[in-house]
Amino acid sequence: MVRLRNDPLAIALFSEISTIDQLLKSRILKKLPFNMELSHFALLNHFAILGGEKTPAQLAKSFNITKGAITNTVNKLSNIGFVHVRPDWDDGRKKLVSISQTGINARNEAVSAIEPLFEDLLKIIGTRNVKIMIPLLRDLRMVLNNSLDQESENFNLVMKD
Repeated sequence: MVRLRNDPLAIALFSEISTIDQLLKSRILKKLPFNMELSHFALLNHFAILGGEKTPAQLAKSFNITKGAITNTVNKLSNIGFVHVRPDWDDGRKKLVSISQTGINARNEAVSAIEPLFEDLLKIIGTRNVKIMIPLLRDLRMVLNNSLDQESENFNLVMKD
């Protein structure tokens, strides 16, 4: 049985993840072009990979943020021409967001700017270790992404000895 309350292993895990998150975001932000914010890059990257159109509500759910927060990001990106926003012809109350060619170009330039950081990290950590870490981190992400009602049950499944 896994004991989570004040468990030094669990505390160390989340402390490391939190610190990595802060350090990585800081380094990425310094390299992003066009005074791009991390939220801008994340949204452009999302569309560049998945394509298509999404409503602000769908985007908010994908990023686990409020509709107001995603609307703010979408408006900023729309104002500089990185995304297109159009009415949903099937439901006039909704809007649909998609990436523009300018947004694709900006995303690609941002990826080029941050790629050396990731290449350096891969060299230091090693491809083999990264291949080991990715499934573990993916499992952790999936656990954290589950509803609060199921979180404890799923967390115990992943954190077995």
